[in-house]
Amino acid sequence: MPSPTQPSSIPDDRLTVQKRDDGAVVVRVQSTGDTRDRLPDAVFSFRCGDPQYAYWLARCEGR
Repeated sequence: MPSPTQPSSIPDDRLTVQKRDDGAVVVRVQSTGDTRDRLPDAVFSFRCGDPQYAYWLARCEGR
């Protein structure tokens, strides 16, 4: 288990990162667990100027 000062990492097989035509980067984190009790996937979008935009853009482009 990660310590409170270290972020946990999400396995790459649960992530989908796409760049939209308008430049936004959309990150989808696939939910896990029992199908009946599973939460919806988490979906985040980042635009130029957002603090995490450069990180996710680089992940999208495979850098």
